[in-house]
Amino acid sequence: MNVRMLKAKRVERNLRQKDLANALGITEKAMCHKECSEENKFKATEMLTLVDELNLSFSEFDAIFFNHELTKRLRRTAQKQTTGKQ
Repeated sequence: MNVRMLKAKRVERNLRQKDLANALGITEKAMCHKECSEENKFKATEMLTLVDELNLSFSEFDAIFFNHELTKRLRRTAQKQTTGKQ
């Protein structure tokens, strides 16, 4: 997980950890722990809430939570489909 990018997007939107904690229904301490952890500790529903709260594009979402892995897999799948490989 890209913790720097997550924090940068939060700051860019003029939000505090407390604001996101409230949106997620968790404590500020839990939000701090999740935001500062290199490991993705967010549940899928929390990630979707953060997409809305931070107005993230797919690319930003992928970069923050999956280190661009979703895009890489989608490209590989599309490439296999166009070449006829399974």
